[in-house]
Amino acid sequence: MGSVRGITIELGFDNKSKLKLRAIAKHVSALADELDAIDNAWTCSECGHGTKVTRYHDDTRDYTQCEACGALVDDELPTHPEGSD
Repeated sequence: MGSVRGITIELGFDNKSKLKLRAIAKHVSALADELDAIDNAWTCSECGHGTKVTRYHDDTRDYTQCEACGALVDDELPTHPEGSD
C-alpha cells in the first residue's frame, strides 16, 4: 500500500488583512449566537409569556410547560402557518 501525502499551503497576510479576518470572525460568532436565540425562542400560546420551564414528551407529541401560567403547550409546529395562504 502506498503512502498518503499531504498538501501544504502557505498563506501570507499583512496586518490589515489579519485585523479584517478577526473582525469577520467576531461578527460571524455574534450572528451565530443571535440565530441560535431565534431558533430557541418560545412563547406560550396561552398567556404570551416567553419563558419555558420543562419539556415533556409522550408517544406522539412534545410539550413545554409555561413558567408564567403553568399551561402545557403542544410544541408541534403548525402545518399551515398564518399568512401562508
